[in-house]
Amino acid sequence: MKIIIVGAGEVGFNIASHLAFENKDVVVIDNNPVAIRHVSDTIDVHVLNGSGSSPIVLKEAGIKEADILLAVTDSDETNLVACLVANILSPTTKKLARIRSADYDEYHDTFRDHTPHIDTLINPEIEVVKTIHRMMNVPGAVDVDDFADGRVKFVAIHLDKSARLAGVRLSEMSAQIGKKIPLIAAVIRDEELIIPRGNDRLLAGDLVYFISDKDNFLDSLAIFDKQMEPIGSVLIIGGGNIGFRLAKLLEEKAVFTKIIEKNPDRCVQLAERLNKAVVLHGDGSDQELLRKENI
Repeated sequence: MKIIIVGAGEVGFNIASHLAFENKDVVVIDNNPVAIRHVSDTIDVHVLNGSGSSPIVLKEAGIKEADILLAVTDSDETNLVACLVANILSPTTKKLARIRSADYDEYHDTFRDHTPHIDTLINPEIEVVKTIHRMMNVPGAVDVDDFADGRVKFVAIHLDKSARLAGVRLSEMSAQIGKKIPLIAAVIRDEELIIPRGNDRLLAGDLVYFISDKDNFLDSLAIFDKQMEPIGSVLIIGGGNIGFRLAKLLEEKAVFTKIIEKNPDRCVQLAERLNKAVVLHGDGSDQELLRKENI
């Protein structure tokens, strides 16, 4: 498989490292000679110093033979143009782009369905907000992931000392609980990964990864003595892009939200763009302020 990565920054470098480890044929393009030299000296991949949105550079990189193009520079515009040019030169090459600006949010489907036909658009800030929101809905969870459009959930929780399943063999859990238990996929104990079998026991302090379908998720949490609690109010420290996106999402969920932001100009912008959230000017590390706002 041949993969072209446009952008040799932190994201591009780490992706190239993983793909090279998997023995993929990787070409990294960047117009920064220092970044390209770092990739060349560190990873066993091909490199090109030039613009990833240049048709000449993309041809030299072998775009017509590439299976995938990853456009992950710090510039949304460069990533979009790189995908556009790649679509012209090689329509069958799958294109993935990192797009960070909120200005493009409502056009993601357009970019996918029409030119430049980007197969996958990833906005890191949107992904962060989604992750935060999933974690907020499952108190005590270390990790929550959705699969199959949310129909399947993959959750990691710490098993408490008082949990009914602490010390119980997996093969005896259903009888102990009196109902079918969810699929326990993995256990991490003392920093060691365990793929559990019937004779294995869950111990207090274990990090347990289990899989559940959406309809039975609440019952699955209850088996581990966990429960989802409705969120009444949220205090967000920092009104940057992530804080703003999270506040906007919580407004849609009818959750009372406050944002503390120390930049007065940003506070004005937030107040104009949010409908219900309370925007406060101040330092989020000020304990007196937090007490006044009933933290």
